[in-house]
Amino acid sequence: MAAKLKTAANFEIHCWNEELNEIRMALQYGELKESHWAYGKVIAGRVITEFRDYLLSLPKPTDTVIYNKMTPFFSIFLDNGFSSEHYGTELNQQ
Repeated sequence: MAAKLKTAANFEIHCWNEELNEIRMALQYGELKESHWAYGKVIAGRVITEFRDYLLSLPKPTDTVIYNKMTPFFSIFLDNGFSSEHYGTELNQQ
């Protein structure tokens, strides 16, 4: 992800509605985006140095009993075609 963040200009983070702390975390670097996703929120913003550093410094979540989360965010999409989905367990490059 570190390499892909270097070439991205914009991001979207998708969180489930009940993930209030994660939504607050994402809103530090973006804004709520209009979405038709009834079960979650989409936060969009610019990939700036502070966001990059923040994202890469996050510790592995400890609430992994139900799902082995690698990141606190359900999905992270970058405008260069990279995505981290299902809490970082699936990395994709379009």
